[in-house]
Amino acid sequence: MAKDILGMDRKGLSNLTLNELEQKMREEQFDDNLIKDLMEVLKQRLIKYGESEFQKWLYNLNFRCPEEFQNESLALEFYERNHAWIEEQTAKLEQETNISWLVQAEDLKDYNINARKVQLVIRHRLSEIVLELI
Repeated sequence: MAKDILGMDRKGLSNLTLNELEQKMREEQFDDNLIKDLMEVLKQRLIKYGESEFQKWLYNLNFRCPEEFQNESLALEFYERNHAWIEEQTAKLEQETNISWLVQAEDLKDYNINARKVQLVIRHRLSEIVLELI
């Protein structure tokens, strides 16, 4: 298999498209409004950086919060539009890991509590989807 200079399998990266991401979000029963909001953020990143860089960025995301959600006001707006799903997923993450969401989000301590929940849930669920696609 051909590998690029970063050692990434190009075939695996080719699965990291907006369509594949959206399809996987639907399979994972993400809320429709959340999918729309998240896809808009991802689409803007794709437009700004191009397909290859977008795919590399997703590949390297690895349970880090996307930069766009590090903007506290954006994260809070996202929470306001999607609060029910964010709260549901925060509780699910606690059950899945047996770790309080506060502990899981310790690296996000400088943010508003709702922004931290958004950042935690998005980084975790988006990273899971990427890992499944590659």
